[in-house]
Amino acid sequence: ARPLAAGATMEAAPQAGTSCAYGGRSQWQPSHGAAGGGSVGGMPCGPTAGAHRPEEADATMQAFSQWLSEMKARSNSSMQQMLAEMSIVRDGITSNTTDLTEYKRHSISIQQQMQSQLTDLREKLTGAYSEISSLVKQKSTTDQELLGEISALQQQLSMRTAELEALKKSYSSTHQQLQNSLIQIQGQLQSTNTEITTAARQAQAVQEGAQQKWGEVESAMHRIRNTLESTGREGQSHAMQIQDDISKLHEALTSLSADFLDHKRLTLQVQNKLTSQVSLLEEGRKRATPGGESGGGRSPQGSTFGAPPSGFGGR
Repeated sequence: ARPLAAGATMEAAPQAGTSCAYGGRSQWQPSHGAAGGGSVGGMPCGPTAGAHRPEEADATMQAFSQWLSEMKARSNSSMQQMLAEMSIVRDGITSNTTDLTEYKRHSISIQQQMQSQLTDLREKLTGAYSEISSLVKQKSTTDQELLGEISALQQQLSMRTAELEALKKSYSSTHQQLQNSLIQIQGQLQSTNTEITTAARQAQAVQEGAQQKWGEVESAMHRIRNTLESTGREGQSHAMQIQDDISKLHEALTSLSADFLDHKRLTLQVQNKLTSQVSLLEEGRKRATPGGESGGGRSPQGSTFGAPPSGFGGR
């Protein structure tokens, strides 16, 4: 910045002078008072052509020398910095040379190890090639054996397929027969259910009749008790008549109890018989279901219930 300032100082002085023309060029010369002059190339220009101030020349030289000293100082600092960088680069080259030597030595050892590993790999590959050739031979023999077994299995499969078709046909016929048997059993169960319902209704009617008779007996006993209480004061004359009535009632009750017990026994017999027949029908139905085909048995058909014993339904 200072040399530029000096140049500016050097150029500022001519701006205050006059312009002279010499050889077709215009140059500025410093003015020296009111009657100042100048010269161009040693030729006088103006009224004072031969006059110069030494102070201005000294200032210019001082600025130039100052600029030269600054440039020298800058070059020295740049040189010092460059030398420092070169020493750093030299140290880096030395360390890199050491690292390169170590890397070369390590590379040589790794190369030797890789050569030994390659030798081992070659040997292993040779053994693997021999094993592969033996395995290929074994595979060819195994493939031939497998082809023979596959052909035998295909023959067995065709035989089993024929047997399966025959079993399907027999199963379809057996299934149709079992369905028919099941339909018959269902019809028998429906008829049995109707008979059981009829018997239950008859038993209920008998029970209601017995209850009604028992109610009548109780009402008669109540009337007799009332009669005894009302006629107890009539004396000994009616005592014999009352005892006769009581004995008759006792006989009637005894006969009624005997009839009720007989009816109860007959009802239990009919119920047991119905229960046994229903259990037989259920066993036949279980045997006729598809889950019981392995037993090979069939439920008895055409079984009918016997007629109820005589006297069933009360007297």
